[in-house]
Amino acid sequence: MKSKFARGLIAASLSIGNVALAAPFQKEPIGTLKDEGWFKACLQIDDLQEPADTAGKEWRDHVSLKAACLAEARRDAEAVAFLEEKMARGGRSPQLLDFLGTSQFRLGQNAEAAASFEEALEGGVSYNDRPNLYRKLAAAYLKQASASGKAPDKAVLAKAERYTRLLLETDPIAGPAVYAQLARVRLMQGAYDESISLFGEALTLNASYPGWPGEVRRIMEVEFTMGLGQAYYRRGDKSRGAALMEQAIDIAPTESLKAVMRTIRDDTLRPASAGLGANWKPGLPGVWTATGACT
Repeated sequence: MKSKFARGLIAASLSIGNVALAAPFQKEPIGTLKDEGWFKACLQIDDLQEPADTAGKEWRDHVSLKAACLAEARRDAEAVAFLEEKMARGGRSPQLLDFLGTSQFRLGQNAEAAASFEEALEGGVSYNDRPNLYRKLAAAYLKQASASGKAPDKAVLAKAERYTRLLLETDPIAGPAVYAQLARVRLMQGAYDESISLFGEALTLNASYPGWPGEVRRIMEVEFTMGLGQAYYRRGDKSRGAALMEQAIDIAPTESLKAVMRTIRDDTLRPASAGLGANWKPGLPGVWTATGACT
């Protein structure tokens, strides 16, 4: 069961598409369905005939919509199998590879997701679409680097850093979570001063960032404050780091989140603990989750 904390992170995270709730309606052509919203389209996608021309735009639209509907229903294993079968017949377009990588990421197939996103990037996406792939590549590599429970793979971590920096360069309104993600990468690389600076930037932006719904701003403040405390502690300023970690616990809005923050603090304070602590896992593209929840 996802905690209230994890649900808040889901709201802040990048998803495949937003579902527009609407009443069911009669069958219509695929182009009309796309215009009417995801919910209406997904109700009827299984009943629509797949276009015969696998080289045409209508076929790609049909496959993309079906993949998106499966992913919205959290049927990611089905989405992966569906896309792999369709792309074997109709080609590996950047759009379909993006859908494939997103479902692979949500299944924990981090290396496979990164490969799909890389292939999509090489396939000739537009300049405006590149930040979306940079965001997903950074998250996939970051999770891949830290998923084993051992010391992070430096080469994979370098890729996470590269794509996070590219995201900051190409997205003029990059949110605080992007700065925090780069801060986390640099912390894992031992670049404590830069990590501290980036977490500070994330906290500053978070105070007025318009993109957070509801309680997410408070949740992000908790995460960023905990990360800042970890960075100070790892640098050697243990008293300041410990105080910031305690502050993160104090300002956590729920008891479940306080419990998660205490676990992270305790992992950080243990002399035998390496890296960021066993409970820090990267979440959806651009967002860190202390619970390790992946949506």
